[in-house]
Amino acid sequence: MANIFGILHTGVSGLYVAQSGIDVTGHNIANLNTEGYSRQRVIITTESPLNVRPGPFGRGAKLDAVVRTYDDVLAKTLRNETSSLNYWENLRTSMDNIKIYFNELESGSGLGDNLKEYFNAWSDLSNTAPDNSDESYVKRRTLIEKATTLTMKIRESYNNLEGIRRQNDQNIKNKIEKINDLAKNIAFLNYQVAKSESGGNIANDLRDKRDKLLDDLSKEVNFVSSEQSNGQISVFIGGIAIVDSSESNKLFAVENPNNNDHFDIYWGAGGIDKPQINITDKIIGGAIYGEIKTRDSYIGKYTAQLDELASSLIVSTNQLHSIGQGLKRFDQITSNNGVINPSYKFNENTGKFNYPINKGTFRIALYNSENQVENYYDIDVDPEKDSLNSIILKISSADGDPSGGKIQAFLSENNTIKITVADGYTFTFKEDTSNFLVASGLNSFFKGTSAKDIDLSSLVKNDSGFIATSLTGEPGDNQNALNISNIKYKPLSNNVTIDEFYTTFVSLIGSDKAQVDTFYDTKKNVVQELKLKLDQIQGVSMDEEYTNMIKFQKAYEANARFITAVDQMIDKLINGTGLAGR
Repeated sequence: MANIFGILHTGVSGLYVAQSGIDVTGHNIANLNTEGYSRQRVIITTESPLNVRPGPFGRGAKLDAVVRTYDDVLAKTLRNETSSLNYWENLRTSMDNIKIYFNELESGSGLGDNLKEYFNAWSDLSNTAPDNSDESYVKRRTLIEKATTLTMKIRESYNNLEGIRRQNDQNIKNKIEKINDLAKNIAFLNYQVAKSESGGNIANDLRDKRDKLLDDLSKEVNFVSSEQSNGQISVFIGGIAIVDSSESNKLFAVENPNNNDHFDIYWGAGGIDKPQINITDKIIGGAIYGEIKTRDSYIGKYTAQLDELASSLIVSTNQLHSIGQGLKRFDQITSNNGVINPSYKFNENTGKFNYPINKGTFRIALYNSENQVENYYDIDVDPEKDSLNSIILKISSADGDPSGGKIQAFLSENNTIKITVADGYTFTFKEDTSNFLVASGLNSFFKGTSAKDIDLSSLVKNDSGFIATSLTGEPGDNQNALNISNIKYKPLSNNVTIDEFYTTFVSLIGSDKAQVDTFYDTKKNVVQELKLKLDQIQGVSMDEEYTNMIKFQKAYEANARFITAVDQMIDKLINGTGLAGR
């Protein structure tokens, strides 16, 4: 049996335990609305008993630990799902922005309507006699206006997508900075946790702060974390450590020249110890992955389709226009396109145009002052043997005199080709099996190669009389205008016509958006359920805390009363015994 003073210790231990319980309960209530806070509870165990006969006799209670109510497995699952949700949420926002630019609900405002109006203008022009009448010029000016609007709309659509891409890049850069800040703070908390727990305590509040940072990090990027024996954690993105104990490793945004200078994500500052590693392809999940996916996959896909539309429109129109004839013939003409080096063959990188050249022939028709064809010049082209310089020489030599013939060709500004004829002569182009006229941009309706730079050729923009509606130049021949108007029925690579292409393109955007919305809604529900489960475990319940507060308050009062009783016993022992006759 314990002595009287040992019994007093039993009461004091109960008092201390009850006081600690009240303390923790108050801490929970105070942090009711603290984001990331995990409810704490006291672990109470009995003191080691006093092993005496006929014992053992208990010596009261002790506070074994203050722990957080936290489910690490559930928390990691929630972080993974949060990364996925934020990825889809980021895509959803981007798709909303993209769809705004291609909203075809308002008739007359979309690119699809511009395409129809453009081809209708060619069709209207084909029904007009190829003459200098007012009607002819009005319809030619209408075609110029519709074509200009169309090219502006294609460029605008491309620039809108590129604008989102540039914003993606800026967002990636901003998110890298945020990830670096989070990694730095996690590493610092690692140091604090290890220091605090080195004496055997559990750093509950510090762990909450660190877990909150991990929660924030999961919104930006998916990662894997593992805890070490000293309480510190390591954080890995794609198998690369951004947090290792109390150190953090930075990520960097680096321009990729092979991807239009868009940012790739690199780990490491460089040098022998930390060589820079491109981890862009290792990143999955999180908002930053949504930025990458939007930029490289979705917008990459849409700009590629716009480029196909623009390129097909340019090539198909120019192939017909280049061998046609307008109200006027040429006394000189300069090509739209040049080469890097005119001495190199067409099949070599520095000698080629943006469009391929075939082995074949193009024809030039020379007209005299009486508007009669005086001669046809057939210019043979072989991309394996010819260069721009050799074609220039062939044209200049076509009349037999390379320096003083009726037709001459010269190397012009930006390594383009210029063709002129002697005074009183004019010329037109005829059939072309070599594709040289289209590749060089001679007698073209459009210039440019893609959605980025498609535009109306200055030749027809400045003088609608050069619009090549005819194949022969004879009265009543508007066959070329009709042929060009029928380009809308030409199939593209995906077996849809130009006329159908844009509808298919807009439908693709709508389909992609619907798919993204579905995945977002699904992930949102999953995250909400997981948050609810984790909150039920770690969240502070006022009802439960009130119950605990009353429980510990009653325990404190009971132990205080017990101590009072023991104190009275001690007082009796000391002051009320041992004096005879008192």
